[in-house]
Amino acid sequence: MEGIGPAAQYYAWRLVSGVVGRLPLRVAYAAATGIGTVGYYAWPRGRRSMLANYAVVLPRASNEERKRIARRSLVNYCKYLVDFIRFPRSSKADVLAMVGGAAEYERLAREMAGGRGCVVVCMHFGNWDAGAGATAARGFPLSVVGETFADPRLDAMVVGAREKLGMRVIKVESAGPSLMRRLKKGEVLALLVDRPMEGDGVRVPFFGREIEVPAGPARLAIRTNAVVLPTAFPRLDPAKADVDTWCDWSVELPHSGDIEADIRDVTGQIVAAHERFIRERPDQWYMFRRMWPDEGGR
Repeated sequence: MEGIGPAAQYYAWRLVSGVVGRLPLRVAYAAATGIGTVGYYAWPRGRRSMLANYAVVLPRASNEERKRIARRSLVNYCKYLVDFIRFPRSSKADVLAMVGGAAEYERLAREMAGGRGCVVVCMHFGNWDAGAGATAARGFPLSVVGETFADPRLDAMVVGAREKLGMRVIKVESAGPSLMRRLKKGEVLALLVDRPMEGDGVRVPFFGREIEVPAGPARLAIRTNAVVLPTAFPRLDPAKADVDTWCDWSVELPHSGDIEADIRDVTGQIVAAHERFIRERPDQWYMFRRMWPDEGGR
C-alpha cells in the first residue's frame, strides 16, 4: 500500500476484506492470481527489486525463469493476503486442518517440556500467519511482534485477525522487556528476520553476500537459553490453502563468552536455514525491496 494515505489504506483494506471474505476460496484465489500478475507488470520498482534479489538467489537461472518466479512470488503473496483476510471467519479447527507438520509440533512440545522458551524465526515466506495460528491453536502460548499501522482502525483489524487465531500481539515499538518475560515463562515468541536493516542489526552472509538483519532473535535466545527454531510454512498447492511446516532443528547456542560474536554465530545459523528454505521454494519468498542494494535488476 505504498503511496496511499492511512485513511485510504483502511478503506481499501475494508473494501477488499468485505469482498474477498464472501467469495468462494477458488474464486478468491483466481482473483489473487489476476491481481498479482497485473501487479507484477504495473509495479516497476517492485519488479526491479524482485529481479535484483533473484539474480543473487538464482544466479544460474535465465532472466525469463527469474521473471516467472518473481511473478509467482507476487501471486503467492496475494494468495497469502486472501488467507489472512479470511482468518476472522475461520475456526481453530479450520486453521489446524490447514497447517500440516504434526511431527514438528510434537518435537516442539518435547523441546519445551522443561519450561524452556522457543524463538521461532520466520521470513516473509509461504503463510507465516497460518503457521502462527496453528501453533497457538495447538495449545502453545504464542506471542508475535507486529508493526503499528498509521490508521488505528486498520491496526485494530489486523491485530484482531491475529488475536482471533489465539496469538498475543506485541507492538514492535513497545516490545522491549516483555519479549524476555514471555521466553522466561517458557512460551513461544515468533519473529520475522528478513527486513533489511541499517545500524541496528548484525551482518551475516546470505546467498554468498552480506546482509544486515535484526540481532534481536539471537540476542533474546542467548539471554534466555531458548530454543532457536528457523521455520517456514510453504503452500503445498497453488489452488488450496493447505500449508506445510518446515523446521530446522540444527541451530545451536554458542557459549564463547563474547556475546556479540555469539549473536553473529546464531544469526548466521538462522539465515543459513532460511537460505535452504528459499532455495527449495524461491517463489514463496516475498521480498519486494532490494535485499542487496548493490545488485541490478530489470
